[in-house]
Amino acid sequence: MIAYVDIISGISGDMFLAALIDAGFSVNKLKKELKKLGIEFEIEAKKEKDVIEGTSLYIHSEDKKERNLNDILKIIDESSIDEDVKQKAKEIFRKLAKIEAKIHGISIDKVHFHELGAVDTIVDIVGSLIAMKNLGIEKLYSSPVLLGKGKVKCRHGILPVPAPATLELLKGKPVVFSSIPAELTTPTGAALLSMAEFFHPEMEVEKIGYGMGKKKFDFPNVLRIIIGREIDKDGVYIIETNVDDMNPEIFPYVIEKLIEAGALDAFVMPIMMKKGRTGFLLKVLVTHEKMEEVKKILFEETTTFGMRFWKARRDKLERKVVTAKTKYGEVRVKIGYYNGKVASISPEYEDCKRIAIEKKVAMKEVYEEARKKASSLI
Repeated sequence: MIAYVDIISGISGDMFLAALIDAGFSVNKLKKELKKLGIEFEIEAKKEKDVIEGTSLYIHSEDKKERNLNDILKIIDESSIDEDVKQKAKEIFRKLAKIEAKIHGISIDKVHFHELGAVDTIVDIVGSLIAMKNLGIEKLYSSPVLLGKGKVKCRHGILPVPAPATLELLKGKPVVFSSIPAELTTPTGAALLSMAEFFHPEMEVEKIGYGMGKKKFDFPNVLRIIIGREIDKDGVYIIETNVDDMNPEIFPYVIEKLIEAGALDAFVMPIMMKKGRTGFLLKVLVTHEKMEEVKKILFEETTTFGMRFWKARRDKLERKVVTAKTKYGEVRVKIGYYNGKVASISPEYEDCKRIAIEKKVAMKEVYEEARKKASSLI
């Protein structure tokens, strides 16, 4: 299962957790799990309406202790919550501490979280991780983050909006700066988004949850979470770039690096460019998870100043690999099936090449012998 965070008006920790509750996570289950932390609090979830009906979350606690990172890690470590939830929660709080230390020019050990160390923040982060696990969410995606403007009062004094911690957490992420005079995205909300990929997935929608914010605007202050199954897992991207000022001898080296980095395929085509110049079109087929690595190689190893990319669909034959025992030696052969019938028989090139060199025979003879032997195994 995956979840897509649709940021309509911003995001805070309580809105994120409220949306997960609205999508179906049990409040009683949440309370039971969070009691394992051994801190005092009460949780109240209410259905409320702001054009759209959703869930508002209220966390009440008399605990006003000021905690540092070690205090929070100790609370998490000494609890009996699931180990994977512990690890993710500690990772988020360490990230928050590192950023606070950087912003205020102090060591991590001297960071006192103030607002971030309050009970409600611990509940928001740990509770959200518990809810995600129980809803079966294995991957989180998000739309660009909406940010407000102005100033906000906190224990440190008056800070600009977006808060410095929020911006640090969102480095490298897509954001939208608005003229709305309010803190739309909080550090806790930004910290939870550190788990997300900023990408629009293709999914089969199963559950939708709305988490309500506390501020009142001229538009619904709500966070939407959409939960479902990811589709088109085999979807790939095509990246291409035009190059007209690079030594062509470099292309084989670049293609080899791209394949080593996880590209599914890469090739070069001659083209006629503007002003009658000849050039080359370098195209790469790659999965989403390998895109950044491939783009890095293209920028570092070629003379390109930019590239284009888009998602493509593809159909693949079902396939299996068999070992054909030929009179020259063993050759791996790929068998492709379409609707249960053999559509392709393809001996492994490197095996055929090695045997042809070792046995001093024509490669085409090795290739044909491997095809015949593989056919008899089907």
